[in-house]
Amino acid sequence: MARFGLIALALTLVGGLTFATMSPTEAIAGKACSRKTFETKMVADACKVDQGEAKKAMKAFLKTAKKKESGLDCQSCHSKLAPSYPLKDGALEHFKKLGGE
Repeated sequence: MARFGLIALALTLVGGLTFATMSPTEAIAGKACSRKTFETKMVADACKVDQGEAKKAMKAFLKTAKKKESGLDCQSCHSKLAPSYPLKDGALEHFKKLGGE
């Protein structure tokens, strides 16, 4: 019986050390942006962090842009959404007209 206790203790110790030494940055780090060239400073800066940050930046921009032009949503400028978010024709000009940089 004592042997099972020692085995359980050893497995618990090894499991604890394995869990403690795992790198947390892989779990925390978000998905990298799929685009590598950017035509706007806002998205380029946000993509230095990750794709989630870029989405947050665009949603914040969209919130202020709706004050100028109601009815806007993501698909007003993007022909598809994740993972590549391709732009429709004229989307960049529309973004700049609404105050984007």
